Amino acid sequence: MERRKRKRNEVNDNPDENSPNVYGRKKGRRSTEGHNGGDSSPSWTAGSSNIQAISSSGFSRELPTNVVGNPLSVGSSSRVFHNGSSGSMASYPTPYTGYFSGAHHFTINNPTMMDGESTNERRSMKLLSKRIIVGAEFDSSDHRPSCHPDTRLDISHTIQSWMYNLARKYNILWLHGPAGVGKSAILQTIAEAASKLARPILGATLFFSRPNNRDDPRCAFITIAYRLAVRYPPYRQYIVGLLAVDPQLVEKSLAEQFETFIVKPFAVKQLLAGINDTVLLLLDGLDECNGEEAQREIILLIGKFILQYPTSPLIWLIASRPEPHIQNAFASKTLRSSYEEIQVFVDSDQGRRDVEKYLRESFVDIRERYPQSIPSSLQQWPSESDFSTIATQSSGMFIFPSTIIRFIGDTAYADPDSRLTVVLEVIESTSSSVGGQNPFATLDVLYTRIISEVPRDVLPTTLSLLVIYAAGFNLPRFAWNCNWLGVTQGRAYSALLRLHSVLNVPEPRNAFQENLQAFHSSFYDYLTSPSRSGPFYVIAPKIIRPLLIRCIRILLESHSIETSDVDMTRISLFWPIGDLEYRLDIQRRIFNRSLDYLTRVLNEFVDDSIRNEFSRLAAFFQDLDFGEALHYMHPFDVLMYPELVFATSLEHWGVLRTVPLQFFNFNDVRFDLDLEIWRYEERGTSLRVGWHTSRQGDAVPAFQRIFHDATIVNSQGQVSYDHEFTELPNKSWKTDLQKNLATWTDMAPSHTILMLGRGRKSCACFQFHVSGELWVLRLPCVQSS
Repeated sequence: MERRKRKRNEVNDNPDENSPNVYGRKKGRRSTEGHNGGDSSPSWTAGSSNIQAISSSGFSRELPTNVVGNPLSVGSSSRVFHNGSSGSMASYPTPYTGYFSGAHHFTINNPTMMDGESTNERRSMKLLSKRIIVGAEFDSSDHRPSCHPDTRLDISHTIQSWMYNLARKYNILWLHGPAGVGKSAILQTIAEAASKLARPILGATLFFSRPNNRDDPRCAFITIAYRLAVRYPPYRQYIVGLLAVDPQLVEKSLAEQFETFIVKPFAVKQLLAGINDTVLLLLDGLDECNGEEAQREIILLIGKFILQYPTSPLIWLIASRPEPHIQNAFASKTLRSSYEEIQVFVDSDQGRRDVEKYLRESFVDIRERYPQSIPSSLQQWPSESDFSTIATQSSGMFIFPSTIIRFIGDTAYADPDSRLTVVLEVIESTSSSVGGQNPFATLDVLYTRIISEVPRDVLPTTLSLLVIYAAGFNLPRFAWNCNWLGVTQGRAYSALLRLHSVLNVPEPRNAFQENLQAFHSSFYDYLTSPSRSGPFYVIAPKIIRPLLIRCIRILLESHSIETSDVDMTRISLFWPIGDLEYRLDIQRRIFNRSLDYLTRVLNEFVDDSIRNEFSRLAAFFQDLDFGEALHYMHPFDVLMYPELVFATSLEHWGVLRTVPLQFFNFNDVRFDLDLEIWRYEERGTSLRVGWHTSRQGDAVPAFQRIFHDATIVNSQGQVSYDHEFTELPNKSWKTDLQKNLATWTDMAPSHTILMLGRGRKSCACFQFHVSGELWVLRLPCVQSS
């Protein structure tokens, strides 16, 4: 299994989004997959044989037509329809018979009037909310501890002195230190304090987290912009105006986003002049943002801004580990002498005192919670000697004492004295083996001890759950992952019962809204390092193979040999779900993830048993409509198919082949389905969208999506921004696309393209390098036999 994060599948994780058909979406509807909150109103593509029906509930339904654009009369109420081909309005000929039909001489008290401006504001804020990093704000529901009372006061006071000093020399403060020293807790405490002032200076917070999938750099400045728009009306009006004109602003490169959301409003337009002297922007865990180049770019963009606009009200508090590339960015000419820094030292005198204070007060709390477990005859618990052993081993790093306090006070055991004995044994064994104090070595031994206490009968389930999280392949809700793995509610909580000291496990009532989270990334680092986790190393064949078999059987369950079709509603779920719409949504996610997971398996995990299981999928793949089923996948992922372990089988079954570009017929494109056209800058760090004019002068519409929440182009030349269709400025986009394909064919007729599927259930994927850009296309099509 390839250890890379499945970010793009997690952008929109709203469980209430409209449900899909057998391929994950209703006819003409863009399916979404993902982890970035917000309302997920459905969008509809009006084809030649159906029309959009917009109801007050926000859902839509297809209606039969006798003539394109002319709906048949259905029912008695007058409804409005958008004609996909002309943009005109059509309505039922029957009269309106609603609540006020024929009424007159009546009064409406306290009416709420909705105008275009408020509609634009809602639409713009909704557009931003769909692309934010959910859970990254300091006051989100995600578990994020602050400093223990009266600890880290020296660092907190230094930061606050910088924040509130209007005569500060620098507008960037970099807090850095190794993992586990409490940087996030310090910034959480600072954010909480700054938000409670009579005149709050906190503008936005962004807590990156790799293990919790909060690490997409392309959503960083969008997240900041959203929080600023919520807090400051002038900034909100500015954002609303921009997005009303160009919704694609949220899909620009990092540099363009920074210019639009930060530079122009705060430096050029000075929107908060006279309103706020200081606006604090807080970024924690920058080293956990995905990609070293993106981390470096964020630092340099901020540095250039504060140098060019020193009077801007924005000040930046950034926390990270002192990784070499981050140190080099701060040491660059742009920033070298333009920031303040605070280093959080390991094993400092103040750090040790803070850890001791935390430990003493935490042990008092545990003793009060379990009076029946600790003999009252003990005047001190633990003994001063035992306390000193733990405090010394902590070396001033909070990750170690916080983990052992959760371990000792675990309610699943309710026996803190015996748990204390375990901790002391772990410390003693580690000290003798590594020859001294090493809190992370001790932590690894403690992690091993914790997992060792999981009962053998549920350990396979425990490790199956852990691997999808440690490898970053999890869905954004705990209950969804359990359904994917085929784990019942009772089995899931039994499998995790002994891990509450290292994992934040959602309550059953919240399992469909929250996800499993590690308290610290070091636990996932431990699980994915064979030298550290030993028998509990999760990226191992014995853990991966059962998951592969589960994925294969999910796909088999969706397929009917009798009817030769694939229907996701056939997939069994293991947690009770009453809402049918939500049930269909989860089935779609499970299907998509299973198909995706099989594309990422490495040869080392495939044995004869897996190959035999996979051979049962021949009829499934032959009946699968690739034009629909691959709709949720990035074209790059589809282009990986020839490199798959199972590529030979797909070729043998006649559903995978490569052909020269010159043999691709543009007339075979299925315009009843959605097309995807991506454009990358060659340097590969950002995406640009809009109207591109190549050297041949042919304008081609470029459509790009943030992960899975994409724009759509349909056969009427309409493009959907955030599920609402508008007319494209170029009415001849289809002709222009055909011209570009013809130009590319003339330039490289033997350039190979990937064809997946059979007959009308096919999909073509290909990529080109044009004028310093990389174009990637996914086109549903028809293949002749």
